[in-house]
Amino acid sequence: MFSLLARRKSSKRGAADPGADAGAGVSADASAAEMSAAGGACSLASCGTGARATVIAVGCGETEACRLRALGLCEGAKVSVVDARHCMLLEVRGARLALGASITAGITVLPHTS
Repeated sequence: MFSLLARRKSSKRGAADPGADAGAGVSADASAAEMSAAGGACSLASCGTGARATVIAVGCGETEACRLRALGLCEGAKVSVVDARHCMLLEVRGARLALGASITAGITVLPHTS
């Protein structure tokens, strides 16, 4: 979470320190990889209809990630897969979002077992 905040603060300052932004992105990807290696974490695209999960990392492009966070799909959010046929229909914090396969493949989640 600190790497996300650091990335937002550095982007507000501008491109004064390009190494700080790159390092923050690497640590965010590394923490998602560590969670995946620890077991249980997977991409949102691999979850089926009826699955419930908690978002660990949003690993799509910066513009898409910013928009998803504004819609409530951020790290720590609990999501439910309503439908996963053509696109993925999610319920997030009382709202429904339809996302394509390329975006859901970049979102790392921790599925709930019960």
